Amino acid sequence: MTRSLDGKLGIVTGASRGIGVAIAEHLAAKGCNLILGYTSPSSKSPAEQLATELGNKHNIQTLAVQADMGTPDGPKSLVTTAKSHFEKLNNGNKFQIDILINNAGVAQNNLLPAVTIDQFDVSYRVNVLGPLLLTQAVHPYLPTDRSGRIVNMSSVSSSAGFPEQSVYGGTKAALEAMTRTWARELSENATVNAINPGPVLTEMYAGNTPEFKRFIKGFIEHAPLMRARQGIDSDELVKAAEEEGGRPAYVGEIAGIVGMLVSADSAWCTGQVIYPQTMSLDPFDDVLTLEDQFFSEGFRQGTEDGIQAGKIEGRSVGLAKGYEKFYESGRIHARAVVWANRLSLPEKSTAAKPPGSSASASGSAQQPHPSSEPESPQQKTCSLPPLAPNARLEKNVTTAFALVEPDTLSKENSDEAVNDFDDRLKRAQGKVKLIERVTGEVALTPETAEHKAPEVKET
Repeated sequence: MTRSLDGKLGIVTGASRGIGVAIAEHLAAKGCNLILGYTSPSSKSPAEQLATELGNKHNIQTLAVQADMGTPDGPKSLVTTAKSHFEKLNNGNKFQIDILINNAGVAQNNLLPAVTIDQFDVSYRVNVLGPLLLTQAVHPYLPTDRSGRIVNMSSVSSSAGFPEQSVYGGTKAALEAMTRTWARELSENATVNAINPGPVLTEMYAGNTPEFKRFIKGFIEHAPLMRARQGIDSDELVKAAEEEGGRPAYVGEIAGIVGMLVSADSAWCTGQVIYPQTMSLDPFDDVLTLEDQFFSEGFRQGTEDGIQAGKIEGRSVGLAKGYEKFYESGRIHARAVVWANRLSLPEKSTAAKPPGSSASASGSAQQPHPSSEPESPQQKTCSLPPLAPNARLEKNVTTAFALVEPDTLSKENSDEAVNDFDDRLKRAQGKVKLIERVTGEVALTPETAEHKAPEVKET
């Protein structure tokens, strides 16, 4: 993996387990220095151990900081602690936070009658107020060249309407709303996006009740990448997928999406909620929108058929035009040969030669020989009348012949070849008009049939 984030500093909250650990490992592999946020004392050891391992493995600076995102002072204390540590570590150099991953969150599922005020309060403090206060604390230390990256970890529960998630789904919908607002307010500092991972193989997902998993089975069945794979996924996961409709995502797959959003290549993407998969949030949606789907599919197929028909018609027209042009070039070539012979003939001659032909230096070219036997009085020779010597006429005939000489014309199906052919044909037609003006003759075509052809002499 290339170290595309070398020298940058990022914050990952909820970094002691699950998706947070995977994101931290992914960013570290790309060279990003890390501040790993965790909440409870029980997470202290795994968070500090992760920081040490990533620092040694990837030669980066790391710091694990305990801060409760559900308290008014927790987010600010995380930033203050990190600032003090990294300024001291880097000899007082400017403290800048390039990446913020608001990953910490809690999920307390309950059907509406059982929801308590305490559950509501805790969920909104951690999932909504926490990201808001942390982003607020980070704001003064964001880049000023739009290179900053903020990613909020949301959930499909924000819009799916899953049972038991009145509170959790509401917190994630609020986070997505803030994502769109921050994308505008922080546009000169950073891009701000959110991710809806769907079910992910974590402790949080494993803690869901069988009833909840049954509720979301239809959702999972509509997600194209959630099919469990024999021989690739674990036997346990494959077996569970038979009951649950498919497998959850691996944490590394979600970390990869985060990696894309924090890269320099994502600079034109902000205010978006990213679904790693095409998911149907409601099994009945496909039925209710069937008419729209048929219309869209019919329109798409009609457009494709129209394009194909246009191409076929275009080929037919192109072939017809091409035939006409080659036919015309052949006529000009034949007329040029006749004119050349008439220019080179004396009053009586039986030899004919194309333009440019001449005897070889050795004199080996055949010359017309008188017949060894006297011509019978009954024998007659048919020939066109010779043309009077004319240097300009001869030049035009030679040029016309050269322009349409078949061996020099390209048969390639390319714009350059077609344009060259059209240009040569047009120039040859111009030469023909000049020749016809000098000779007073025109070709016999349906349009010029009323003109008289040159008189044929019998000798």
